[in-house]
Amino acid sequence: MKEVIINPLPTLTASLQEAPIPIPADDELLIKVLVAGSNVKDWLHITARKVSMNSGDDAAGIVYGMGKTAAATGEFRVGDRVAAFHPMMKPGGTYAEFTVCPSHTVFIIPANTSFEEAATIPLVTLTAALSLFQRQSIPPPWNPRSPNSPPIPLIIYGASSALGSFAIKLAKAANIHPLIAICGATQSYVSSLLDASAGDALVDYRNGVEEMKAGVEQALKGLAARHALDAISAKGSWIPLAQMLDPHEGQVSVVAGSNSYDEPELPRGVEIKYTYVGSTHSGAYMPTMPKQPEDAESVNGDVDFAFMLLRFVSRLLARGDFEGHPTKVVPGGLDGVGKGLQRLKNGEARGVKYVYRIEDTMSLREEK
Repeated sequence: MKEVIINPLPTLTASLQEAPIPIPADDELLIKVLVAGSNVKDWLHITARKVSMNSGDDAAGIVYGMGKTAAATGEFRVGDRVAAFHPMMKPGGTYAEFTVCPSHTVFIIPANTSFEEAATIPLVTLTAALSLFQRQSIPPPWNPRSPNSPPIPLIIYGASSALGSFAIKLAKAANIHPLIAICGATQSYVSSLLDASAGDALVDYRNGVEEMKAGVEQALKGLAARHALDAISAKGSWIPLAQMLDPHEGQVSVVAGSNSYDEPELPRGVEIKYTYVGSTHSGAYMPTMPKQPEDAESVNGDVDFAFMLLRFVSRLLARGDFEGHPTKVVPGGLDGVGKGLQRLKNGEARGVKYVYRIEDTMSLREEK
Protein backbone atom coordinates (compact mmCIF):
# COMPACT_ATOMS: atom_id res chain seq x y z
CA MET A 1 0.00 0.00 0.00
CA LYS A 2 0.96 3.67 -0.29
CA GLU A 3 1.81 5.52 2.93
CA VAL A 4 3.01 9.06 3.62
CA ILE A 5 5.95 9.60 5.97
CA ILE A 6 6.16 13.12 7.40
CA ASN A 7 9.67 14.46 8.00
CA PRO A 8 9.44 17.50 10.31
CA LEU A 9 13.08 18.68 10.29
CA PRO A 10 14.99 20.67 9.18
CA THR A 11 11.95 21.72 7.19
CA LEU A 12 8.63 19.93 6.88
CA THR A 13 8.56 17.49 3.97
CA ALA A 14 6.55 14.40 3.07
CA SER A 15 7.43 11.30 1.07
CA LEU A 16 5.09 8.70 -0.41
CA GLN A 17 6.36 5.17 0.22
CA GLU A 18 5.36 1.56 -0.18
CA ALA A 19 4.44 -0.19 3.06
CA PRO A 20 2.79 -3.46 4.06
CA ILE A 21 -0.92 -3.35 4.86
CA PRO A 22 -1.15 -3.29 8.68
CA ILE A 23 -2.60 -6.29 10.49
CA PRO A 24 -5.35 -5.49 13.01
CA ALA A 25 -4.90 -6.63 16.61
CA ASP A 26 -7.69 -8.55 18.35
CA ASP A 27 -9.81 -5.47 19.12
CA GLU A 28 -8.86 -3.42 16.07
CA LEU A 29 -10.43 -2.76 12.68
CA LEU A 30 -8.56 -2.61 9.40
CA ILE A 31 -10.01 0.36 7.51
CA LYS A 32 -9.57 1.23 3.85
CA VAL A 33 -9.05 4.98 4.09
CA LEU A 34 -11.10 7.04 1.65
CA VAL A 35 -10.55 10.44 3.31
CA ALA A 36 -7.91 11.43 5.88
CA GLY A 37 -8.14 14.54 8.04
CA SER A 38 -5.35 16.78 9.36
CA ASN A 39 -4.77 18.18 12.83
CA VAL A 40 -2.17 20.62 14.17
CA LYS A 41 -0.57 17.87 16.23
CA ASP A 42 0.25 15.99 12.99
CA TRP A 43 3.26 18.27 12.50
CA LEU A 44 3.65 19.66 16.03
CA HIS A 45 4.17 16.41 17.96
CA ILE A 46 6.67 14.89 15.55
CA THR A 47 8.60 18.17 15.42
CA ALA A 48 8.90 18.26 19.20
CA ARG A 49 10.05 14.62 19.29
CA LYS A 50 12.22 14.91 16.17
CA VAL A 51 10.78 11.78 14.58
CA SER A 52 9.54 10.99 11.08
CA MET A 53 6.38 8.93 10.69
CA ASN A 54 2.88 8.64 9.30
CA SER A 55 1.32 11.00 11.85
CA GLY A 56 -2.27 11.06 10.57
CA ASP A 57 -4.91 10.01 13.10
CA ASP A 58 -8.31 10.97 11.60
CA ALA A 59 -9.86 8.77 8.94
CA ALA A 60 -13.11 7.99 7.19
CA GLY A 61 -13.47 4.91 5.04
CA ILE A 62 -14.68 1.32 4.74
CA VAL A 63 -14.16 -1.59 7.14
CA TYR A 64 -11.84 -4.01 5.32
CA GLY A 65 -11.13 -6.51 8.12
CA MET A 66 -11.00 -6.90 11.90
CA GLY A 67 -9.47 -8.78 14.78
CA LYS A 68 -11.28 -11.64 16.50
CA THR A 69 -12.49 -9.61 19.51
CA ALA A 70 -13.81 -6.82 17.31
CA ALA A 71 -15.54 -9.39 15.11
CA ALA A 72 -17.05 -11.21 18.11
CA THR A 73 -19.07 -8.16 19.21
CA GLY A 74 -20.95 -8.06 15.90
CA GLU A 75 -20.95 -4.26 15.97
CA PHE A 76 -19.07 -3.83 12.68
CA ARG A 77 -19.15 -5.67 9.39
CA VAL A 78 -16.82 -5.62 6.43
CA GLY A 79 -18.03 -2.87 4.10
CA ASP A 80 -19.38 -0.58 6.84
CA ARG A 81 -18.84 3.17 6.39
CA VAL A 82 -16.83 4.30 9.42
CA ALA A 83 -14.81 7.16 10.87
CA ALA A 84 -11.97 6.54 13.29
CA PHE A 85 -9.43 8.03 15.68
CA HIS A 86 -6.09 6.23 15.36
CA PRO A 87 -3.75 6.07 18.42
CA MET A 88 -1.33 9.00 18.27
CA MET A 89 2.37 8.36 17.61
CA LYS A 90 1.69 4.71 16.77
CA PRO A 91 2.30 2.79 13.49
CA GLY A 92 -0.53 2.36 11.00
CA GLY A 93 -1.57 6.02 10.78
CA THR A 94 -4.23 7.42 8.50
CA TYR A 95 -2.08 9.05 5.80
CA ALA A 96 -2.19 5.78 3.90
CA GLU A 97 -4.46 3.51 1.89
CA PHE A 98 -5.18 1.46 5.01
CA THR A 99 -5.13 2.15 8.75
CA VAL A 100 -5.79 0.14 11.91
CA CYS A 101 -7.82 1.57 14.81
CA PRO A 102 -9.15 0.21 18.11
CA SER A 103 -12.83 -0.56 17.69
CA HIS A 104 -13.91 1.69 20.58
CA THR A 105 -12.68 4.81 18.73
CA VAL A 106 -14.48 3.87 15.50
CA PHE A 107 -18.08 4.81 14.72
CA ILE A 108 -20.56 4.20 11.94
CA ILE A 109 -21.00 7.07 9.46
CA PRO A 110 -24.73 7.51 8.85
CA ALA A 111 -25.97 7.75 5.28
CA ASN A 112 -26.57 11.51 5.50
CA THR A 113 -22.90 12.27 6.31
CA SER A 114 -20.11 12.36 3.70
CA PHE A 115 -16.69 10.80 4.19
CA GLU A 116 -15.15 14.28 3.97
CA GLU A 117 -17.34 15.60 6.78
CA ALA A 118 -16.83 12.49 8.90
CA ALA A 119 -13.04 12.76 8.65
CA THR A 120 -13.15 16.07 10.55
CA ILE A 121 -14.89 14.60 13.59
CA PRO A 122 -13.07 11.94 15.64
CA LEU A 123 -9.98 13.43 17.32
CA VAL A 124 -11.22 16.97 17.88
CA THR A 125 -14.70 15.93 19.01
CA LEU A 126 -13.18 13.56 21.56
CA THR A 127 -10.87 16.36 22.77
CA ALA A 128 -13.81 18.72 23.24
CA ALA A 129 -15.93 16.05 24.92
CA LEU A 130 -13.18 15.01 27.35
CA SER A 131 -12.62 18.66 28.30
CA LEU A 132 -16.25 19.42 29.03
CA PHE A 133 -17.77 16.17 30.26
CA GLN A 134 -14.89 14.20 31.77
CA ARG A 135 -12.48 16.80 33.15
CA GLN A 136 -15.09 19.43 34.11
CA SER A 137 -18.07 17.12 34.80
CA ILE A 138 -20.53 19.18 32.76
CA PRO A 139 -23.69 17.12 31.98
CA PRO A 140 -23.14 15.10 28.76
CA PRO A 141 -25.49 15.05 25.75
CA TRP A 142 -27.04 11.70 26.71
CA ASN A 143 -27.99 13.16 30.12
CA PRO A 144 -28.46 16.84 29.28
CA ARG A 145 -29.12 19.71 31.62
CA SER A 146 -32.79 19.95 32.48
CA PRO A 147 -34.51 23.06 31.10
CA ASN A 148 -35.78 23.66 34.63
CA SER A 149 -32.31 23.69 36.20
CA PRO A 150 -30.08 26.79 36.54
CA PRO A 151 -28.11 27.82 33.45
CA ILE A 152 -24.51 26.64 33.08
CA PRO A 153 -22.49 29.39 31.35
CA LEU A 154 -19.58 28.16 29.24
CA ILE A 155 -16.88 30.44 27.80
CA ILE A 156 -15.00 29.15 24.73
CA TYR A 157 -11.85 30.94 23.61
CA GLY A 158 -10.88 30.19 20.01
CA ALA A 159 -14.47 29.37 19.14
CA SER A 160 -13.88 29.44 15.37
CA SER A 161 -11.25 26.69 15.56
CA ALA A 162 -12.38 23.13 14.96
CA LEU A 163 -12.00 22.38 18.68
CA GLY A 164 -13.97 25.46 19.69
CA SER A 165 -16.72 24.78 17.17
CA PHE A 166 -17.11 21.14 18.20
CA ALA A 167 -17.25 22.24 21.84
CA ILE A 168 -20.16 24.52 20.95
CA LYS A 169 -21.98 21.70 19.14
CA LEU A 170 -21.51 19.27 22.02
CA ALA A 171 -22.53 21.84 24.61
CA LYS A 172 -25.71 22.61 22.67
CA ALA A 173 -26.49 18.89 22.49
CA ALA A 174 -26.19 18.84 26.30
CA ASN A 175 -28.38 21.97 26.66
CA ILE A 176 -25.51 24.00 28.11
CA HIS A 177 -26.21 27.72 27.88
CA PRO A 178 -25.34 30.54 27.67
CA LEU A 179 -22.38 29.89 25.42
CA ILE A 180 -19.95 32.80 25.21
CA ALA A 181 -17.91 32.29 22.03
CA ILE A 182 -14.69 34.31 21.78
CA CYS A 183 -13.13 34.56 18.31
CA GLY A 184 -11.73 37.00 15.77
CA ALA A 185 -12.18 37.42 12.03
CA THR A 186 -13.76 34.03 11.28
CA GLN A 187 -17.14 34.62 12.92
CA SER A 188 -19.84 33.66 10.42
CA TYR A 189 -19.77 29.91 11.05
CA VAL A 190 -19.60 30.35 14.83
CA SER A 191 -22.54 32.76 14.73
CA SER A 192 -24.61 30.16 12.90
CA LEU A 193 -24.07 27.72 15.78
CA LEU A 194 -25.14 30.05 18.58
CA ASP A 195 -28.67 30.43 19.98
CA ALA A 196 -29.28 34.02 21.00
CA SER A 197 -32.63 33.06 22.57
CA ALA A 198 -30.71 30.90 25.07
CA GLY A 199 -28.33 33.74 25.90
CA ASP A 200 -25.48 32.68 23.62
CA ALA A 201 -23.22 35.51 22.47
CA LEU A 202 -20.13 36.18 20.40
CA VAL A 203 -17.23 38.29 21.74
CA ASP A 204 -14.38 39.61 19.56
CA TYR A 205 -10.92 39.35 21.13
CA ARG A 206 -9.21 41.70 18.65
CA ASN A 207 -9.88 44.87 20.62
CA GLY A 208 -7.63 43.78 23.47
CA VAL A 209 -7.86 41.78 26.68
CA GLU A 210 -9.77 44.34 28.73
CA GLU A 211 -12.36 44.89 26.02
CA MET A 212 -12.71 41.13 25.69
CA LYS A 213 -13.26 40.75 29.44
CA ALA A 214 -15.85 43.54 29.38
CA GLY A 215 -17.64 41.89 26.47
CA VAL A 216 -17.81 38.57 28.30
CA GLU A 217 -19.08 40.22 31.47
CA GLN A 218 -21.80 41.98 29.49
CA ALA A 219 -22.77 38.75 27.75
CA LEU A 220 -23.05 36.88 31.05
CA LYS A 221 -25.63 39.38 32.31
CA GLY A 222 -24.77 38.90 35.95
CA LEU A 223 -24.30 35.11 35.83
CA ALA A 224 -21.18 33.63 37.41
CA ALA A 225 -19.18 31.52 34.92
CA ARG A 226 -17.41 28.44 36.29
CA HIS A 227 -16.50 26.66 33.05
CA ALA A 228 -14.22 27.63 30.16
CA LEU A 229 -12.34 25.96 27.32
CA ASP A 230 -9.18 27.46 25.84
CA ALA A 231 -9.15 25.93 22.37
CA ILE A 232 -5.92 27.77 21.49
CA SER A 233 -3.83 27.32 24.65
CA ALA A 234 -0.91 29.45 23.47
CA LYS A 235 0.96 32.54 24.68
CA GLY A 236 -0.78 32.53 28.06
CA SER A 237 -4.28 32.72 26.55
CA TRP A 238 -5.64 30.77 29.56
CA ILE A 239 -4.68 33.53 32.01
CA PRO A 240 -7.31 36.16 31.08
CA LEU A 241 -9.80 33.35 30.55
CA ALA A 242 -9.25 32.14 34.12
CA GLN A 243 -9.64 35.70 35.38
CA MET A 244 -13.17 35.85 33.91
CA LEU A 245 -14.39 32.91 36.01
CA ASP A 246 -15.69 32.51 39.51
CA PRO A 247 -12.46 32.94 41.53
CA HIS A 248 -13.46 30.15 43.91
CA GLU A 249 -14.92 27.47 41.62
CA GLY A 250 -13.64 28.15 38.11
CA GLN A 251 -12.32 25.47 35.72
CA VAL A 252 -10.42 26.12 32.49
CA SER A 253 -9.64 23.27 30.10
CA VAL A 254 -6.43 23.62 28.07
CA VAL A 255 -4.98 21.44 25.31
CA ALA A 256 -1.24 22.18 25.08
CA GLY A 257 0.70 19.52 26.96
CA SER A 258 4.05 21.30 27.28
CA ASN A 259 2.94 23.93 29.84
CA SER A 260 2.80 23.62 33.62
CA TYR A 261 0.05 26.28 33.96
CA ASP A 262 1.34 27.70 37.24
CA GLU A 263 1.52 31.40 36.40
CA PRO A 264 1.18 33.76 39.41
CA GLU A 265 -1.53 35.76 37.61
CA LEU A 266 -3.93 32.82 37.79
CA PRO A 267 -6.64 33.12 40.47
CA ARG A 268 -5.92 30.61 43.24
CA GLY A 269 -9.42 29.15 43.18
CA VAL A 270 -9.47 28.48 39.43
CA GLU A 271 -8.31 25.05 38.27
CA ILE A 272 -6.46 24.63 34.99
CA LYS A 273 -7.20 21.18 33.57
CA TYR A 274 -5.14 19.79 30.71
CA THR A 275 -6.91 17.47 28.24
CA TYR A 276 -4.82 14.70 26.67
CA VAL A 277 -6.96 13.03 24.01
CA GLY A 278 -4.55 10.10 23.87
CA SER A 279 -6.10 8.97 27.16
CA THR A 280 -9.02 7.60 25.12
CA HIS A 281 -6.63 4.86 24.02
CA SER A 282 -4.24 4.55 26.98
CA GLY A 283 -6.51 5.38 29.91
CA ALA A 284 -3.67 7.47 31.34
CA TYR A 285 -1.58 10.59 30.81
CA MET A 286 2.06 10.28 29.79
CA PRO A 287 4.28 10.54 32.89
CA THR A 288 6.47 13.17 31.22
CA MET A 289 3.60 15.65 30.89
CA PRO A 290 4.08 18.60 33.28
CA LYS A 291 0.34 18.98 33.94
CA GLN A 292 -1.13 15.79 35.36
CA PRO A 293 -4.78 15.14 36.33
CA GLU A 294 -5.54 15.48 40.03
CA ASP A 295 -7.39 12.15 39.96
CA ALA A 296 -5.33 9.83 37.78
CA GLU A 297 -7.70 6.93 38.42
CA SER A 298 -10.60 8.80 36.82
CA VAL A 299 -8.69 8.92 33.53
CA ASN A 300 -9.04 5.14 33.25
CA GLY A 301 -12.66 5.80 32.32
CA ASP A 302 -11.73 7.82 29.24
CA VAL A 303 -11.53 4.64 27.16
CA ASP A 304 -15.14 3.65 27.85
CA PHE A 305 -16.21 7.29 27.62
CA ALA A 306 -14.83 7.44 24.07
CA PHE A 307 -16.81 4.33 23.18
CA MET A 308 -20.06 5.91 24.40
CA LEU A 309 -19.40 9.38 23.03
CA LEU A 310 -18.63 8.34 19.45
CA ARG A 311 -21.68 6.10 19.21
CA PHE A 312 -23.84 8.94 20.48
CA VAL A 313 -22.23 11.26 17.91
CA SER A 314 -23.20 8.78 15.18
CA ARG A 315 -26.77 8.92 16.41
CA LEU A 316 -26.74 12.74 16.54
CA LEU A 317 -25.40 12.86 12.98
CA ALA A 318 -28.16 10.55 11.76
CA ARG A 319 -30.78 12.75 13.42
CA GLY A 320 -29.31 15.92 11.93
CA ASP A 321 -28.43 17.25 15.41
CA PHE A 322 -24.65 17.32 14.88
CA GLU A 323 -22.30 18.09 12.02
CA GLY A 324 -18.64 18.01 11.09
CA HIS A 325 -16.44 21.04 10.55
CA PRO A 326 -16.28 22.96 7.24
CA THR A 327 -13.67 21.31 5.04
CA LYS A 328 -11.14 22.19 2.39
CA VAL A 329 -10.08 19.29 0.20
CA VAL A 330 -6.34 19.53 -0.46
CA PRO A 331 -5.60 18.49 -4.07
CA GLY A 332 -3.49 15.44 -4.82
CA GLY A 333 -4.66 13.01 -2.18
CA LEU A 334 -1.68 11.54 -0.34
CA ASP A 335 0.61 13.61 -2.57
CA GLY A 336 -0.90 16.74 -1.02
CA VAL A 337 -0.37 15.85 2.65
CA GLY A 338 2.95 17.66 2.92
CA LYS A 339 1.53 20.84 1.42
CA GLY A 340 -1.54 20.63 3.63
CA LEU A 341 0.50 20.24 6.81
CA GLN A 342 2.74 23.14 5.83
CA ARG A 343 -0.33 25.33 5.34
CA LEU A 344 -1.61 24.15 8.71
CA LYS A 345 1.74 25.03 10.27
CA ASN A 346 1.58 28.45 8.63
CA GLY A 347 -1.82 29.11 10.21
CA GLU A 348 -3.66 29.19 6.89
CA ALA A 349 -6.49 26.84 7.90
CA ARG A 350 -8.85 29.47 9.27
CA GLY A 351 -12.34 28.12 9.90
CA VAL A 352 -11.74 24.91 7.92
CA LYS A 353 -10.27 21.43 8.35
CA TYR A 354 -7.94 20.11 5.67
CA VAL A 355 -8.89 16.70 4.29
CA TYR A 356 -7.36 14.45 1.62
CA ARG A 357 -9.20 12.10 -0.74
CA ILE A 358 -6.95 9.08 -1.08
CA GLU A 359 -8.27 8.28 -4.58
CA ASP A 360 -6.81 11.60 -5.80
CA THR A 361 -3.26 10.28 -5.27
CA MET A 362 -1.53 10.35 -8.66
CA SER A 363 0.10 6.91 -8.48
CA LEU A 364 -3.19 5.29 -7.44
CA ARG A 365 -5.01 6.95 -10.31
CA GLU A 366 -2.37 5.67 -12.73
CA GLU A 367 -2.79 2.12 -11.41
CA LYS A 368 -6.49 2.26 -12.34
